[in-house]
Parts: sequence; C-alpha cells; structure tokens
Amino acid sequence: MTAATIVQLYPNELGGAGDRGNVLALGTRLTAAGIESTVVEHHRGDVLPAATDLVVIGNGPLSAMRNVHGDLLANGDRLREWAAAGVPIFAHGAGAELLGTGIDLLNGSSLAGLGIFPFTTARVTDRKVGYIRTKTDWGQLVGFEDNASVWKLDDGARPLGTVIAGSGNGDGREGVVIGSSIATQIGGPVLPLNPLLTGVLVAAVASRLGAEVVASAPTELDDFARKARDIIIANAGHVFSRI
Repeated sequence: MTAATIVQLYPNELGGAGDRGNVLALGTRLTAAGIESTVVEHHRGDVLPAATDLVVIGNGPLSAMRNVHGDLLANGDRLREWAAAGVPIFAHGAGAELLGTGIDLLNGSSLAGLGIFPFTTARVTDRKVGYIRTKTDWGQLVGFEDNASVWKLDDGARPLGTVIAGSGNGDGREGVVIGSSIATQIGGPVLPLNPLLTGVLVAAVASRLGAEVVASAPTELDDFARKARDIIIANAGHVFSRI
C-alpha cells in the first residue's frame, strides 16, 4: 500500500475547533483510497520532518496564535518550500490567517504571516457565528463558522467559493485556493461534513505520490455526513446568528 505522511501543526493550540476531526477524516479517506497514512504532530520546539505529503493547521484563539507565532516563523522556510513544491496544505481559521500575508489586530498591532496564502486578515469587533453554506467548483460545502475576522484576498486570488448563507471572508466569498492548498473559515469540522472536499485533498496527495486512488463504496460515514449536512442546509441563515 502507498504511504503518506500528514503533518498537523500545533494540535494543542490550533486544534480545538474540530480540527483533529479533519485529520481523522483525511486519514480514514486516504486508507479507503488505498493510501496508508501516518500523522506527525508538530509542537513548539519540534523539528519538522524533512518531507511530508500533506499539512494541516487548525483554528484557535488569538492567545494561541501568539503562542505558536515564533515557532511558526522559525519553521517558515520549510513550510514555504513545501508549499512551493506542491505539498497540499489544508488550513482552517486562525491557522490559515497565520499562513496568509499578515494579521491586523484591533489594538493597532499586527502579526506577520508566512505569505503562503494570498490574503491579509483584519480582526474586527463583529463576531460571525452560525451555519455557513458555500458554492464551490466541487459542489456545495456546509459547516459552522465562528470568527471575528475579515479576509481580503490579493488581486487575482481564487476564492474557495461563493457564500450562499453565512459570512465567509466578509465580501460574499469564502476561503482561498492556491494550487492544491486550501484555506477556509468553515468549521464543523468541515472535512467529515464534506467528503467531497476531503476527496479533493486525497486526490492531490495521490497525484503527488503517483498513486491511483482506489474507488470505495459508500460507508456509514457518508450517511452520517449526509444527515448532518441536511440539518445544516435546512437551518442555515437563521440559527446561531448571534451568541
């Protein structure tokens, strides 16, 4: 069986919004596709492996972002090298913002980003909390958003999709895609809820490895995802609009 390595960045600080579920979904779908996966957790002070096949970074509060910021910058060259070499990166929320160009904070200060994703972040006072639906080239994505950020994409940058219900980037678009890497505000966690998006990442990993994806029959996981998606679609736009 073909083998793949998944690096999860800062799971303790940036993994509390269902992001471990995203990693589990990726591992499960890779196995179903005939690719055995190993997860390497990168914590502050660790040395990144020499190579990887997929990078995942999740969401967390500003305090967590500050805690990992120095270590992230110290490992920036390797992460940028991976991105330039076509290693898929899946980034959610605060983790995505740290991989963007920079983050403007409410107190007038800023955090430098790694510049992997072509967008800047502005933290705002208006928090967006609720279900979100987004139309993408691969189909409709659904999930839950909880953020106080506006993402401004660089000119010509490709958004992940167009918002049907919810806020997304704050301009009617959601997320950003560059090559095989994806940044999004959609939580839930998004990958267990949206097998189609997980499949996009699995296909990107398989392509880099020169592996053929083995087709698998629908499982109980697909049924769970469908039922959860149906509930979100039925309630998006008028549930959890404020907390």
